[in-house]
Amino acid sequence: MRWTLIIIACLSLPALGTKLKDNSDLTQFDQPFLLGDWYLINPNMENPTENFRAVKLSLDSNYNFSIDIQKLDYSVDHWEGLYTANDETLILGVNSSDPQAYQYESNHNMLNLNGITFTKALPNSLAGIWASAHLSGQDVESSKLNSVDLILQPDFVFMFRVSNTNGTEAIHQGVYYTEGDHLVLLYEDGEHDTRYTLNRDTLTLELEEGDVYAVLNRIK
Repeated sequence: MRWTLIIIACLSLPALGTKLKDNSDLTQFDQPFLLGDWYLINPNMENPTENFRAVKLSLDSNYNFSIDIQKLDYSVDHWEGLYTANDETLILGVNSSDPQAYQYESNHNMLNLNGITFTKALPNSLAGIWASAHLSGQDVESSKLNSVDLILQPDFVFMFRVSNTNGTEAIHQGVYYTEGDHLVLLYEDGEHDTRYTLNRDTLTLELEEGDVYAVLNRIK
């Protein structure tokens, strides 16, 4: 069955530790929708031939991957290595003697590998409705911004609204992804790579090297 084939392919990958390159600017990464933690839950755990409960596949911008397979007895097998990808093919274990190639399709929260669908999940509690409590920075002063509202949905869709003291309002909607302390907002007219810190119900965003510094409180 397809479930078994992908698990067997994962088991054959050796551990690797060398990074291919450093992608500190995530907006320059060629396949940003691949980045993140992807999960596959076994829909048929009663079938003894499918000896897994869940699979977690993690892909980062330094071309490292890791796979954790939780078996039916709750033990976990772990593999890691290097990957490469173009618009259609994902290859895991590129420096191994037996790299595994997969045809894939992806969007902001779904990854289909050879017909098997993984779902992306947030690594923290970013999802929510956030409203600004403090704004500062050069762009804040020049644009006379006085409020920022940010909605981050758990399916990686966002809505960003800003208004200034003159009553002018701008709204951006799109999709987002995260890596480390990066929160990248992608929308029709552009993208922003922000640095964030999350402290329970307080979200701090820093955009464009301090041009905008925002402290937002969770309101839901």
